[in-house]
Amino acid sequence: MVSELEQLAPGFLVAAPSMVDPNFDHTVVLMCAHNEHGAMGLVINREAPITLGEIMRQLEMETAAEHATSALFGGPVALESALLLYQREEALLDHLRPHGVESDQDDDEMSVGEGLLLSPGKRLLERIARCQGPRRVNLFLGHSGWAPGQLEREIAQGAWLPVSLDLELIFTVPLEERWDRALQLGGFSMAALGFGSSAN
Repeated sequence: MVSELEQLAPGFLVAAPSMVDPNFDHTVVLMCAHNEHGAMGLVINREAPITLGEIMRQLEMETAAEHATSALFGGPVALESALLLYQREEALLDHLRPHGVESDQDDDEMSVGEGLLLSPGKRLLERIARCQGPRRVNLFLGHSGWAPGQLEREIAQGAWLPVSLDLELIFTVPLEERWDRALQLGGFSMAALGFGSSAN
């Protein structure tokens, strides 16, 4: 079962309309890792009640812009922790980087796949504060986690619908449209799932 579901990372899990857990009702989760030790992901369509600029000010960082973009609620696990998800640009690859230009990548980053990197590093946040970071980036508070075998059971019970990765869903599509768009990407219709309207 794990070998089959490893293909979901990177990929999305879309909460089925029948989802009963309020933490995940109408959510889209970017799967970052899945193996025999469990699974980890980030909810990409729930806004947290704080902006990047407010977080930067709390950390006493010098900022070159307002940074009014809201952080996202990544899930109910470790809400006190922040993670940065960004798309690495080809122009920033080591072999193309001009001499003396600093890399965005921190040593403790995790590759999600498809050019996506997950970073807990403060150095990247400082670069973003100075408007020198990657163009496509989201800051998440908390994350979503599953114990070994838990995710497999939830999928078998119909709680989650697997959908292939689409970077535009993460960085371009408005938050309020992401659940509906993810269902469309997966070829799921509300009628086929046994429900009428997909309205939230």
